[in-house]
Amino acid sequence: MGTNSIGWAAIKLDDDGQPCGILDMGVRNFPDGRNPTDKQSNAVNRRLARGQRRRRDRYLKRREDLINALVEYGLMPEDAEERKKIANDNKLFDPYKLRAKALDEPLDPFELGRAIFHLDQRRGFKSNRKSDGDNENEAQKTRSDINELRRRMDESGARTLGEFLVRRRRRGKSVRARPDMGLYPDRAMYEKEFDKIRAAQEPHQDLSTEQWDRLRNYIIFYQRDLRPVDPGWCLFEDGEKRAAKALPLFQEFRMLQEVNNLKIQVGREDRALKPDERERVLNRLRSGSDVNLKKPVRALGLPSGAEFNLAQAGRTMVKGDEATARLTALPKKATANRPATPGLFGKKWLDFSLDERNEIARFLIETESPEIVRERALTEWGLSEAQADALSNVSLVSGYGNLSEKAIAKILPHMERGLRYSDAVIAAGYPHHSDLRNDEAHERLPYYGQVLTSDAVGANREKNPEIDGEPARYGRIANPTVHIGLGQLRRVVNRIIEVHGKPEEMVIELARDLKMNKEDKLNYQRSQRDGAERNERFRKDLESAEEEVSPEILRKLRLWEEQGPPQARICPYTGRQLSFEMVISARTEIDHILPFSRTLHNSMNNLVVCMAEANRAKGDRSPYEAFGHNPPGYDYDDILANVERFPYNKRRRFQPDAMEWFENDDAFLDRQLNETQYLSRTARTYLSHLYNEKAEGSKQRVRAIPGRMTALLRRGWGLNGILSESGEDQTERKQRDDHRHHAIDAFIVANTTQRLLHRFARAAGSSWQDAAENLARLTPKPWDGFDRNDLKPFLEKIVVSYKTDRGTRGVKGKTTGQLHNDTAYGIIELVEGGPSKLKRRKVLSGIDKVGPLEKTLNDILDPPLKKALIDLWDRVKAEGGKSAEFASQAAKGVMVNGRPQKVRSVRVEEAETIAPIKDSAGKVYKGYKLDGNEFVDVWQMGDKNKSWKIVVVPTFYANQSDFNIEDFRPKTSRGRYRGKPDPNAKHLIRLYKDDMGALGKGDDLRIVRVRKFGDGYVVLDDHNEADVDGRERLNTDDPRKIKRNNGHSGIRLHEQDFRKIRVDEIGRVHDPGPFKP
Repeated sequence: MGTNSIGWAAIKLDDDGQPCGILDMGVRNFPDGRNPTDKQSNAVNRRLARGQRRRRDRYLKRREDLINALVEYGLMPEDAEERKKIANDNKLFDPYKLRAKALDEPLDPFELGRAIFHLDQRRGFKSNRKSDGDNENEAQKTRSDINELRRRMDESGARTLGEFLVRRRRRGKSVRARPDMGLYPDRAMYEKEFDKIRAAQEPHQDLSTEQWDRLRNYIIFYQRDLRPVDPGWCLFEDGEKRAAKALPLFQEFRMLQEVNNLKIQVGREDRALKPDERERVLNRLRSGSDVNLKKPVRALGLPSGAEFNLAQAGRTMVKGDEATARLTALPKKATANRPATPGLFGKKWLDFSLDERNEIARFLIETESPEIVRERALTEWGLSEAQADALSNVSLVSGYGNLSEKAIAKILPHMERGLRYSDAVIAAGYPHHSDLRNDEAHERLPYYGQVLTSDAVGANREKNPEIDGEPARYGRIANPTVHIGLGQLRRVVNRIIEVHGKPEEMVIELARDLKMNKEDKLNYQRSQRDGAERNERFRKDLESAEEEVSPEILRKLRLWEEQGPPQARICPYTGRQLSFEMVISARTEIDHILPFSRTLHNSMNNLVVCMAEANRAKGDRSPYEAFGHNPPGYDYDDILANVERFPYNKRRRFQPDAMEWFENDDAFLDRQLNETQYLSRTARTYLSHLYNEKAEGSKQRVRAIPGRMTALLRRGWGLNGILSESGEDQTERKQRDDHRHHAIDAFIVANTTQRLLHRFARAAGSSWQDAAENLARLTPKPWDGFDRNDLKPFLEKIVVSYKTDRGTRGVKGKTTGQLHNDTAYGIIELVEGGPSKLKRRKVLSGIDKVGPLEKTLNDILDPPLKKALIDLWDRVKAEGGKSAEFASQAAKGVMVNGRPQKVRSVRVEEAETIAPIKDSAGKVYKGYKLDGNEFVDVWQMGDKNKSWKIVVVPTFYANQSDFNIEDFRPKTSRGRYRGKPDPNAKHLIRLYKDDMGALGKGDDLRIVRVRKFGDGYVVLDDHNEADVDGRERLNTDDPRKIKRNNGHSGIRLHEQDFRKIRVDEIGRVHDPGPFKP
């Protein structure tokens, strides 16, 4: 199972429950819910755009309510035209002057109404502690700008913001709020101004107290609370919500969990922390300080030379109590780069009990209003004015753990005694934290949120799943890729059960990219990039040495570099220095530190480059088993000294007890057969709800495996090249340009059993050095008599299934996709159905290439400005300057018509096909570029040949309330249709992206999918083809390049008997047959 695909295989079992044949195979593809360019969730941009629309709608509703109230109170005329005159009359009704005048003189009712209306238009920034915490740096900058404006107002003696701004405007300065200009007002400034205007005008106006209060509190300054974040359900306690990470209780739990897992290595001995060492580490963490795992000795009083196990595994830091670190902040004096800070609780924080600290933190987490926090800080917690102000703006660590406060409180006492988390959970009376077996068997997989209640958030038990949808009732996992993937897993499994019955056993492997979080993916991409650069360097070195490049040689060179700096790269067993020439020769070999036959570990952490004779002397043994007794020519202590520079994960394998990791209770096989990462465990738990595993005791019906053996078994069984046209085995790499490779992997995963791995381990023995030649012979077959050709008829029968997104047009509250480009264009000349003459504004600093810049300059609408900027660009270019230098000089000023003019952006003319936007009078006043197409309609024309015509329908038009495919719109001057192309045309097919179709019949039948479409054509690919876009971009001499033209016109579709077909989740085809004339 990957981010956008599921390969599956159903295997027959014999009477002993062992694989004995193939039943069925298939592949399901689906979108992962992310932008293909930056891999960000599509929901993010939708949420941002939705937030902007909602803010705009709320502003318009508030403005409407205010106008109605002002009219009702006699502060605005009833006639709309009269109100417009007042709004546009900046001489008699200048709002800035009226706001300042209102402090000292009585205003006419309409003047007061204009001033109040202006306060509503720009009512200032209101800090929200919850939203500010999401971007603390930006919030801090905003607060700094607000404080700067408040300081300027105090210096000027202005009583209100309006008075300050009108004085500033008289001096010819800007009054608009701009970043970094010290003009960023907050809501409190506007509220204070309203109150002062009210105090001055109340004696002169016929408004009641209730009317003034309504204007202030329920219209102008009303702001809804943010929707609370749903933390999700506790893993152990039903009905209990998860605890916030900012709670001191959770911080204590996290720190104990980290410390109880700590071990130190002193010399060659691994041991747990002694009680006094453990207490010193905990005290440091509880004080809010971090523990540096790389330098533990001086700070914690540990033995000289001690190393933490977590540091050896790559960790650098254990974070201290983050709540304490923030809330114990002490006052700091001002420096050149930082203003003075008053501090917060200081040492007083530690005088509170744990319950009191939890209560304070909980209050800070849940309270949105800084004013409420400030009030309580002054009255209950004894902070100074400055400290209360600082506390009202502080944000604590965000997020929630997996357990509730109730569960943590039960587990914590056992962890304080030194028990590790897994043991403390059991001691607290809960089942083992990884025992997620269920006691109810479902005949079909339900919606995942119904059974994975601790993983899904946002559940509302009052919702009806049939009306509101299952996610609304049961919640959902926030990660869109996982949400979609589990939904598709449900559909595939339930369809398999419908056709073949419930499986006796299920095995699932999750692809690497599905298990990665954002940080993991970035690290993986960085690793891939570094690996590609390293291999390219090795290739050049090998070409210089006139040596053949092979994967095995590249692997040896990578291991050689990992064994230390150039002068320290030695054979770990003999101590001989390894040169480049030795590494690429047969004098050296790759050795499995712990024998492959006993560990099945073929990762880089278990490999070293060593002298060939040392590898033969070591044989199928661990370093200690082979050399611990110091045989002639080898010294075990020297070997341990030789590997001191190795990474910890390699160095640890040379220790005397290294094999105990793998030999206790077949733990090494368990690691091959059981995946422990969160997402894999989640998928396993979800599938296990088909069975009552608790009633079946130790029998495990569903396994999630890490898949470390999949590539090895694929090579051993000769399946890498089975999809190639020749069918010949290609031992190194599988074919990824055919989606059916997912089904091959599923076949391998299904056959990765404990019995097979035992057989593999015994067969491998000490023969790994000849793996390339012996792998096919050494790899046990999945069953007696298995032949790779057994898979071919099943692979040929596979029809890859695709999830088609047909949108949700007309369904309220559902997504339809982006209707158009974000940029608004002004109309110069509107052309129906084709490119219109448009104007838009472009920022010069955003154009960083010469070609686009010169095109922009030539498209400028203002002729004098156009000439001035082209002349400037010619001068900059002649001096060797770039576009950035040009934009900088333009911003400083150019001479236009004899006057200097600062130019940051320009209006240009463009030609685009747009979605026209009309005003309330029905007049088109702007347009948006049509970026996406929703579908294409295939029509049978009314001519004698009954020819077919393809009409593309943009997303914008498809989602209009009056859209009707039967609307006849004649051919435009640009040759385009916008609906039914002929009065006598008959609608045949509607095609969306990833719809399935068939061409021909009988032996000539070809199953295809719709990859893309445009005006008058659709592009069809064979259902199993993968990475088609990428291969189309390859150089023409690459044999994988798609060279044929797949664009089909209506005529070609007609000629090839095209029809739309339905392919279900497991690849069963429902073909209605060709259209009848």
